[in-house]
Amino acid sequence: MSGDFALAEGITFGEWVHAQFHRNVTFEREGWALERVRRIGARLQAGRSIFDQLIVEVPWIRIRTAFTLPGRYVYFGRGLLEYCPDDETAAFVIAHEIAHHDLGHTSLFPRWMGLFVRKWGGLPVILAIEAVERRLYGPERECEADRHAVDLCIAAGYDPHRCLHAFHILEQLALDVGDDAIVYGPDIESDEELSPTAPLMTKVRIWAWQRTRGYLPLRDRHAALKHFLDQRGNDLQRPA
Repeated sequence: MSGDFALAEGITFGEWVHAQFHRNVTFEREGWALERVRRIGARLQAGRSIFDQLIVEVPWIRIRTAFTLPGRYVYFGRGLLEYCPDDETAAFVIAHEIAHHDLGHTSLFPRWMGLFVRKWGGLPVILAIEAVERRLYGPERECEADRHAVDLCIAAGYDPHRCLHAFHILEQLALDVGDDAIVYGPDIESDEELSPTAPLMTKVRIWAWQRTRGYLPLRDRHAALKHFLDQRGNDLQRPA
């Protein structure tokens, strides 16, 4: 293994992957899309040192997704961004990716991802990243990132209820391609599989389903966040 690649797997891994993406994928260089995500990213990270802020970029990719990796960058696919009708929905997507960094989740990425990026680059790597995320993060970390994202949005002055409209967008995109399962999960009639008060058998069913699919049902994530917001609101209203 070459010395420069060994360095890329260490401190500069994120920068090295970023360079590979730019060799294989078209990125926005100017215009409304880039201006929008940079404005939102700056607002979500106000008060942080410039050295601690993540940079949001907009790749032209077929998959309507957003993702991040170890390093300094959040990638917000142009196809997904076009479906976000306002800053609030886009803010939740960006805040969710920032949350994975704040919570230390990106440190879980395996070192072999560097080899994969070097060999394939571009779209195959993005597909691989999504698959790796499904296995690495799990329901607990995804829910943790959701909650932290809501807190980031609130701290930045966004309306959290409008931010959660992002789930309606993700649901519609999934249903458009026939992926009903990722929207509803194992029980179409219930959005409460992630509730702390859910019956034991319900928790077992969602655990088994998640290990098969990797991602959590969107309806259940949305319901869990609405409960979180309600609880947060009650806590704020309680006298000190």
